[in-house]
Amino acid sequence: MKRRFYTSGILLLTIIFISSAVLVFFGKKVEVSAASTVFVNQPYNVHFSHAIEKESINNGDIYLTNEAGKKVDAEITLQPSKQSLSIVASAPGEYVLHVEKNAFKETAAKEEKQTIEFKVLEKIEQLTSAQDLKDYFQTILNSNNRNFGYAQNEASGAKEESADMATSNTSSHSTTNNQVEGIEEGDIVVTDGHHIYSIIDNQIVITDASNPKSLKVTSKISLEPNSYPSQLMLHDDMLIVIVDQYVEMKQEPYMGGISLTKAAFYNIEDAANPKLVREIGQDGYMNGVRKYNNVLYIVTNKTPNYWRLLEDEDVELRPYMYDSASDQITPMDIKQLSILPGSMEPSYTIISAIDLDNLDSKEVQTKGFLGGSSTLYMSNNALYLTAFNYSPTLYESKSSASFTTDIRIMPVPTNTDIYKFSLDRTKVELVGSTSLKGSILNQFSMDEHNGYFRIATTEGNMWGSPEQASKNHLFIFDEQLNKVGELTDLAKGERIYSARFMGDKAYIVTFKQVDPLFVIDLANPEKPKVLGELKIPGFSNYLHPLDENHLIGFGYETETRIDSYSKQPFTTTAGMKISLFDITDYNNPKEQDTVVVGGRGTYSDLQYNHKALFKNNKYSYFGFPVVIYEGKGEYDVQYKGNGALVYEITAENGIQLKGNLVTPAKNGEQYEEWETNISRMLYIDETLYTVSRNEVKSYDLKSFKQLGSVDLK
Repeated sequence: MKRRFYTSGILLLTIIFISSAVLVFFGKKVEVSAASTVFVNQPYNVHFSHAIEKESINNGDIYLTNEAGKKVDAEITLQPSKQSLSIVASAPGEYVLHVEKNAFKETAAKEEKQTIEFKVLEKIEQLTSAQDLKDYFQTILNSNNRNFGYAQNEASGAKEESADMATSNTSSHSTTNNQVEGIEEGDIVVTDGHHIYSIIDNQIVITDASNPKSLKVTSKISLEPNSYPSQLMLHDDMLIVIVDQYVEMKQEPYMGGISLTKAAFYNIEDAANPKLVREIGQDGYMNGVRKYNNVLYIVTNKTPNYWRLLEDEDVELRPYMYDSASDQITPMDIKQLSILPGSMEPSYTIISAIDLDNLDSKEVQTKGFLGGSSTLYMSNNALYLTAFNYSPTLYESKSSASFTTDIRIMPVPTNTDIYKFSLDRTKVELVGSTSLKGSILNQFSMDEHNGYFRIATTEGNMWGSPEQASKNHLFIFDEQLNKVGELTDLAKGERIYSARFMGDKAYIVTFKQVDPLFVIDLANPEKPKVLGELKIPGFSNYLHPLDENHLIGFGYETETRIDSYSKQPFTTTAGMKISLFDITDYNNPKEQDTVVVGGRGTYSDLQYNHKALFKNNKYSYFGFPVVIYEGKGEYDVQYKGNGALVYEITAENGIQLKGNLVTPAKNGEQYEEWETNISRMLYIDETLYTVSRNEVKSYDLKSFKQLGSVDLK
């Protein structure tokens, strides 16, 4: 049975690409948006341009048949938008969804019956030929043309918690503040306890830090043009540099190029003379990189130039790979490519696994999956990727000239698809997927613990109508991604600003005007429950565990002001806020201590990037870069200085300032000089180091007296 849609005898297209940047105008004809495949027990979502009658499922106007044409039992649900259906089939096979014309509310929409064919899979299916690939993208291309849309690749870095409490760092130097203990994420500055490696433009600067009073630049690694380092990792005597590189390629009659994400491996036994050992690259922009169990995992997103199919049938649609061992950029083999079930995006997710113990081996495990991805979370057992699941929202607008009513569809990311990949060193296999309501904030919204995957989402619009008001959910899935428990409709009208999972507890911060901190018990995965709630001014957008009974929040203080024009109250951010939460009594969490840094306009990279956190367990130090402003009048701000702050944070003494490394603003200085902004802080033994674009400074870790500095330019 071929996969197709039938509407009034017209062959509709199986996959319709929907992007958040596309506004599609439709007439009265019913339009359908759906994927072609889905996994067993995964919701299969179908979106229509017209609303559906609420009782149409019960009265038999909507039903499912198998490939033999017989009706089958399935869980069919009409979504709150009244334009989307969710179908769950428990057995693999080929199915047809029937939507009778009477199922639609509008009279014009009742002229056509809809039949949508799809396939339910037990395991992922690989592509078998280049024609399969061309058909996939041609389908999407035709859909875009018909709907007057255009495609836009949407990758986040995406735009960021450990299932267990982070263990004590017993080394004599800093390590990256990773989400999961033992899984390296990489950073822009790293140290091996002797040298500091930092990214400056398209160079890696290696600084000798063995004598804090006499710092010196040992060497610099300069990359070729159009190459920019983004992440650094250390592995034994090897420096791993993740590089974004643009490579020009001649593809007649066009001149163009591709964006490669490369891992460059340097031997740094002699830091004064780093030697390039090998480069391995893959097509696309980096989604994330992780190092675990001596294996490097790289995930990228790539959208090919499939629009060229309009003019030329001979278009290379496969993503490319590069290996310095052969010094060639070649397309991936078609056998390395598969389609993610439920995907509707014209892009690839590409995953490589590189064995660092056998770097001399020419074999690199790389797979490409048709379907985009956004946020990445990795546990010791699995790699999880999320993807936006767009569904159209219907509304009417009346033209002032003709007073005719048009049906318009605005694609909105209402759901999130989750894809789980098992990890066995370099063997990466897709083992399941599921869909859930809402979208996630960052990687800390996800977690795995004792075989259960937990995820927190926000559904709806915080500033929308009561019917569309935001609400927050927490879902729990087993190892097969079957949902076993959920906690829904938290803090209606607010959205999640931060989340942290710690063992069998979850801590979620939502915000609109005040900051509720929710303490959630996950000990029974089937029945998660809220134990306690704390409402305070401000909000935390990064949560970090201090110990089993205390949590540190980094975020913003807020203030309520009155708009001079409307006379209505509104809430704005003020200074940077540090909170120490006492969660000893889960039912009654308390804000034990708090500190506010600066005023309106103050910010720190830590509020948006957890890797900017400086930690030293020996002295209970927590530090971060900061740029300080103060409010001036009703709307203006005044620059006060930039640098870094170090606090001692303990359960006994609360939050105590220990090191003030902020350089005050000079007379008449209105803004910070971005090259002097501290990007990272780290320690080696008893010395603190600050790193900016133009210099490294060293300080005594107890007195915070400056010991030395070196210019990096």
